[in-house]
Amino acid sequence: MWRYGCVGLALLVTTACFDTPPAQSMALLEGEINAGTPPGYCLDGAASRPGDGFAVIAPCAAFGTGDAVPPVVGVATVQVGQPDSGIVVGAETGLRDLLVSDAGARLLSTAGGANTITVLGSQVQDNLVKVHFVDTAPPPMAGLQDAEWRAFLDVKGRLVTVAVRGPADAPLTDGTGAWLLDQLVNALMRDDGSDTGGA
Repeated sequence: MWRYGCVGLALLVTTACFDTPPAQSMALLEGEINAGTPPGYCLDGAASRPGDGFAVIAPCAAFGTGDAVPPVVGVATVQVGQPDSGIVVGAETGLRDLLVSDAGARLLSTAGGANTITVLGSQVQDNLVKVHFVDTAPPPMAGLQDAEWRAFLDVKGRLVTVAVRGPADAPLTDGTGAWLLDQLVNALMRDDGSDTGGA
């Protein structure tokens, strides 16, 4: 699910390749869903594909905005599914059970192989399933750590996936990764005017 443009995990090195300025809010799917960001984070206008429901989020400082570096540094993606793709509401426990199975591991792996995934933890809330895992397959972006925090929720009948990783040379920990994932989910729901029911 990961795609990327100019954001590198020397996150705070300004580059000249950002033709589209970063923003802290982005309309996805022609405005059907609005993606927001927590403080210190911006949406990558060059790497995101709003028409496809896909957004890349990184510290604003990575885009040369002059913003201060946030205390927790990571890179995230948001992917919004097709109409009626929502599968979370009312089936949270079943989805969690799938994700911690071999079939779910194949879905989580960047290489599609269950043998690359070790699930470290999972959590279920109303309309929200979170999973923390390590993937030994090559990372989706050079320079990222092998641990990932991922959330699944339904927004307006669509499945939305939020994924977070940190830099390999300054990796997120269990606590900071989970915190950043929560901040991103809350920002998404805040800008969309929805409620996860306890994210």
